[in-house]
Amino acid sequence: MATSFKFIRVLGIPIYVNYTWFIVFGLVVYNLAVLYFPYLGPYYSPSTRWIMAFIASITLFASILLHELSHSYVAQRHGIKIKSITLFIFGGIAQMVGETRSPRAEMKIAAAGPALSFLISGIFWIITFIFIRDMAISPVLAVSQFLAYTNMILAIFNLIPGFPLDGGRILRAIIWAKSGNLSRATLITSRIGKGFAIFLIVMGLWNILQGVFIHGLWLIFIGIFLQQAAEEGYRQTLLHRALSSVRIRDIMVYPVMMIADDITLERVVNDYFFRYRYNSFPVISNDNLVGIISIHDIKGIEKERWPFMTVRDVMHRNISEFTISPDGGALEALDRIIEGKRGRLVVVEYGKVMGIISQRDIMQMLKLKTDLGAT
Repeated sequence: MATSFKFIRVLGIPIYVNYTWFIVFGLVVYNLAVLYFPYLGPYYSPSTRWIMAFIASITLFASILLHELSHSYVAQRHGIKIKSITLFIFGGIAQMVGETRSPRAEMKIAAAGPALSFLISGIFWIITFIFIRDMAISPVLAVSQFLAYTNMILAIFNLIPGFPLDGGRILRAIIWAKSGNLSRATLITSRIGKGFAIFLIVMGLWNILQGVFIHGLWLIFIGIFLQQAAEEGYRQTLLHRALSSVRIRDIMVYPVMMIADDITLERVVNDYFFRYRYNSFPVISNDNLVGIISIHDIKGIEKERWPFMTVRDVMHRNISEFTISPDGGALEALDRIIEGKRGRLVVVEYGKVMGIISQRDIMQMLKLKTDLGAT
């Protein structure tokens, strides 16, 4: 079941909204309408407060999106592909494909987000200070003050020097530049990040003991998320470092077991899937690659129909989705295998099938390099 839906595309990057985002959005709107804006301006009508809360919340999350887009824009300028940006319960996250190639690029990408958040905060602070005397009666200025505060807090929070926060990435770039060791820099900053995460969890527990249940629970959730993100970030760095130089032709398997498009599904299951225990096979017709068939293509069909249906009836025909060049990188292959959920990619060069590569092949190479200390 999908947990997100595509909202818009900006700078060529698909923007997704996770369904958990609606939870925090509703909470923010409610707290602004019931608690925050009545305190700033007791003369606002109830309907005005709810409209203010809705506009402020939308603008806040637009600011978070701009924060992530600033990271993404700078990353693209340095040759890093951005797969997507997702808004979710803890804010936003940009999914980058690959690691930065230098400490300088890493620092620029990391600093872009907080810099834009400070800029947005500054704009709203200017509006607030110019018209501060009308705060009690001006909904626009009340919303402006809220956005000035929140964007400033967003920037400051992200500058905490613990990975994967922006401040942690800046510190990682500094350590990387001085030591020349990205793995060590990531290890140090991820430990700081996990330490900060534990601090948030402890503070959350303390708040709960003091009777501030919602705030304490929120701190615990953020702490758990940051701790997991720090650990995952370190693992991803090791993965990228170990596989960045591995080409597909170096680890692909050949010759390739292929099947004809005119055999029945019953034979495919019995003679290929059960016998060889692969989860997909390339399909050929007159020695030409015409598709791929996987367990997922067959399992939705009633078993009674298998003797009367052929491979061509159910195979996947979009060749570009399951083929890859032998000169591509192992990281690219791994990303496509996970995204495509077919287990394997067919390696093709000049229209000819050269081999096949699976997630198992890539992970075996990763294990070998890790065991030999070649990462």
